[in-house]
Amino acid sequence: MPKEPFPLLPESPEVEMSPDLLSNSGVEINRSAEIFSELSERYEIPAEDMCYMDLNRTGICLPNAEVRVSFRARFLADVKGVDGEKRRTWFALPVRTEKDSGFSAADGSLFFADKRIADIQKVELDTCDVSYQRGPHLLNLNSRSRGNCAGCKTCVHNYKDLYDSTVLKDRNPLATREQIAAFFDGKEQGGLNISQLKQIAVVTGLFGSENAVIDHLKLIKDVASPRGFNGELMYFGCEVNSPAAIREMASIGKMALVYAVDGFTKRNQILNKRKAAISMEDAKRVLMDAKASGITTTFAYIAGIDDLASLEQGFAQLKESVSRFPVVNIYQVQTPGQIDAMDPEAKKLEYYAHARKLIEGVMGDTKLMPHPWENFRPLWYETFAGKPLSTNEEIG
Repeated sequence: MPKEPFPLLPESPEVEMSPDLLSNSGVEINRSAEIFSELSERYEIPAEDMCYMDLNRTGICLPNAEVRVSFRARFLADVKGVDGEKRRTWFALPVRTEKDSGFSAADGSLFFADKRIADIQKVELDTCDVSYQRGPHLLNLNSRSRGNCAGCKTCVHNYKDLYDSTVLKDRNPLATREQIAAFFDGKEQGGLNISQLKQIAVVTGLFGSENAVIDHLKLIKDVASPRGFNGELMYFGCEVNSPAAIREMASIGKMALVYAVDGFTKRNQILNKRKAAISMEDAKRVLMDAKASGITTTFAYIAGIDDLASLEQGFAQLKESVSRFPVVNIYQVQTPGQIDAMDPEAKKLEYYAHARKLIEGVMGDTKLMPHPWENFRPLWYETFAGKPLSTNEEIG
């Protein structure tokens, strides 16, 4: 297991951006909805889901240039489900040229090719903030600035000359009791009812040690509890690994652990060296220890980096260690370095359909189901293994 703190600022590459990053890198750009129908029939996945998977895979063109190419845009969309009813969902997408994406957004509408597929709200620059909410009851905290994150080839924050202060808005730390209290004071003054939160999630690493993570989680709990918070405290990361630290985490109360696995293969080539030192045997041991200690467990994974056989094997290996469905993200790329980390098959939409079916095959007998609201780029939207998914915001 790793013993040294995560380095905060290892040397990171300069970004030489091509405006047509995807098409110049051999990534499949779809222009016809026929492929959604074909893959829908072949893999028994709703065509609507295939469309949204392709959108998250390739990103969005913005004819009105609300956000510059290579940055990210976010917006709410009212998309039509398989039952014909509209569902409201967030999208957070890389902005592309017309050559790089068949999707576009303009004047309150989302389009694929020339077909209007959804109503959307205002398109905004997707910024990296100190905190953000997923609905009224889920609060995420970037307690340590992601702008300082580096070392993982798959992460856009590894490429330091891509973003500037217009994007990186998480420079105010939440480290001391006074800073955390002031943060919650501001949230309450802004109208947030802390007592109604179902989950507070700490979603960044960079703490440097597992003791620092535990101390931070305790501070969050100590400050939020007197304000009526009785929900789940969640840690998203991989810095807590020892049995003693896991027991200490469990003692905090209602806890969840999302272990940041990211990928099963090529870890030494694409991940921060401290993160790469964590093997899948290590990850499973940590998750099993946490599960046995009463912590709700799962892991985070990026679909698009591993070959499909390794993906299936990795999910099978970690399956028994989770008590909540894994958080699976479609790999979104904004830099040539991220493209280099992509599995060659992942340059086509079919890879993601195949990955989805493989994961359903592994996880199908667990009775665990994905929650579409957990991330903005999931593999599942309407159904899981043919069963309708709940779009309600809920923990469980």
